[in-house]
Amino acid sequence: MAEYYNSGIGRNKRRRGKKRSGKELTLLIFDILLAVMMAALLFLSLTAIICQYISPAKSGFLSVISLGAPIIYLLDIVVMFYWIVRMRWYLALAMGVMVFIGLFYLSRYYKLEIDRKYDTSFQERKYVKVMTYNVHEGRREGVVEYIAKHNPDILCLQEVHVWNPNWTQLEEKYNTTLIKEASATNQILTKYRIIRKGEIEGMSPQNAVWADLRIKDDTVRVISLHLQTTAIRLEDTQFLEGHKYILDKERSSKLSSIVERLVENNRKRAVQAEQVSEFMKQSPYRLIVCGDFNDVPLSYTYRTIAKRLDDAFSEEADGFAYTFNTRYRLLRIDNILVSPELKVASYEVDNEVDLSDHYPVVVRLDMAQSSR
Repeated sequence: MAEYYNSGIGRNKRRRGKKRSGKELTLLIFDILLAVMMAALLFLSLTAIICQYISPAKSGFLSVISLGAPIIYLLDIVVMFYWIVRMRWYLALAMGVMVFIGLFYLSRYYKLEIDRKYDTSFQERKYVKVMTYNVHEGRREGVVEYIAKHNPDILCLQEVHVWNPNWTQLEEKYNTTLIKEASATNQILTKYRIIRKGEIEGMSPQNAVWADLRIKDDTVRVISLHLQTTAIRLEDTQFLEGHKYILDKERSSKLSSIVERLVENNRKRAVQAEQVSEFMKQSPYRLIVCGDFNDVPLSYTYRTIAKRLDDAFSEEADGFAYTFNTRYRLLRIDNILVSPELKVASYEVDNEVDLSDHYPVVVRLDMAQSSR
């Protein structure tokens, strides 16, 4: 009996003294690190969503987080599936809730086309073709020819140098809100009759112009925007895209300078967005709002302007789109928004043309299907 008892004690000691294998220890450490990363992702995800409802004047540097929203959301999905594979159900559930919440904002970044349309031919005279394009002062040859080739009915241009003789070709073809006194400006060109045109009170014509257009038996108000720049210079872009901050001894001060400028200009754009929103409320007509917002879809600026309108991207895009020419191809900052009564028939971004630091956005509106 004593021998049996002693042998049992020995087995229990061996069991208690058993060490984790190297693989188990590695997985445990990785799980702990990923749990810390998950906490950070939850904070970033919630902050990006909440900050679109709070003016950057109050949210400060947190307003910058929305710039990385697509990457943050993808990481949320990856971490959720990792916890599912590891059968850590409570952690998977926490990430799953965050992924579910993100679905309500996914259409601003990715449009899943279930009922795919294979016929992309259009009878142009049936549609109103709208183009918005930041031409970067028209510095590169071929911009005017490109626009003439696409022949839009309504053209919203930003950063136009009106002294450039090439633009006379367009002025002869279109009615325009052109302001001769401005050196680089925002303007609307159209084949339709302009009934009225003007500026938004408190804003420079560099930032906003509008025109009421007579389209057949209807009147539509078009607003062209070029909101406050991010003030990110070429050297800043090279510093970030080239990963120079990894070895740069002054990276802390440089990164701080970039963030401070982003925050300051987020605040300025927020004020402009509020002015635009107030102006839109006073419109007696349906709206087409085009331009370079210099801000992403999950931002206070975008939400303030778009909350009463339909985004043509969310209506008719196919997949992901970006309008700003950077290495990472993530930023959709040029938009065409329309009143819900206007029917969007198509949405395109031409990423093949390299004539500016922005890409042109083209939308067709089916006025026959639009409700009055």
